[in-house]
Amino acid sequence: MVYEQFLKSVQNSLKERLEPDYNVTIQTVTKNNGLTYDGISIKKKEEPLVPFVYLNSYYHSFLSGTPLETITHNLLTLLQNNDLPKIPSAEVFLEPERITDTIIYRLINETANRKRLEDLPHISIPNLDLSLIFYLSITETSDHLFTALIHKRHQKMWNLSTDDLYQMAKSNTPRLFPARITSLPEMIRDITKRSPDLKIVEKDIDDIFDSTSLYPPMYVLTNDVGTNGSVCMFYEGILKDFASHLGKDLIILPSSIHEVLIIPADKKISYHELAETVHSINQEEVPNEDRLSNHIYLYSLSKDQLTLAFTSSVSIETTNP
Repeated sequence: MVYEQFLKSVQNSLKERLEPDYNVTIQTVTKNNGLTYDGISIKKKEEPLVPFVYLNSYYHSFLSGTPLETITHNLLTLLQNNDLPKIPSAEVFLEPERITDTIIYRLINETANRKRLEDLPHISIPNLDLSLIFYLSITETSDHLFTALIHKRHQKMWNLSTDDLYQMAKSNTPRLFPARITSLPEMIRDITKRSPDLKIVEKDIDDIFDSTSLYPPMYVLTNDVGTNGSVCMFYEGILKDFASHLGKDLIILPSSIHEVLIIPADKKISYHELAETVHSINQEEVPNEDRLSNHIYLYSLSKDQLTLAFTSSVSIETTNP
């Protein structure tokens, strides 16, 4: 069975199992870096928010021998048991004065998302390969953060300029998602302590992750939820304050869209080797959808300016899984 037939078969099978007032829809969603995913949703009349499940992994499971009936059963169970939060009524999103406190921005690679950006209000970062795009932060639970991407049609409906969106997001994003800077060993140590699968006593953890032995010292900049935190480097004053604290310029390594690594600038550090390391990690360790850039950046304290530190890095290239 070819992929398109699989999608149609799943859709028809779900329709047969559901009541007539349910609408079963197959949708293709373009995600970060131009990656596209196919998914399915079931919507009952007057439901403002519906569960959506990506089907690409289920197709691979089908090719490995999982029966279509089992896949349909698992999907139906997942979709019907999905506990969605309460959200405001749709009318709220039609009135700009009621959404101004929820507009936030996120950071993506501009080159890898060039086609996607045609339909999105965005701010290109001067002299960098990055763009800011805008979302509504709808609601947050203990397990999930629900957001909605802002398209140009929304911007037109609200009669808001891109600069309007930017000024709102510039204020809202740091307030809703405060920045956090920790040393790399400290972050790894905290993750290790919280992991129930690792049976390591705290003294041994402190010995393993001794920050005094790390050269060059590395710090992680992200937000308090650890998701889409790379944009924190554009929070007002965040890099300036940290560089002033260290008394040095900063080298920024774009670890992913979720965080960046910061290294105090040092003449002994090779930008070329760092750029090669970032590119290698992107290719081998970072999922396509989470990649931010293969470049490295330099923050100058005296100029209060972020620029490319090494200009011959390879651009982000992605392929669908």
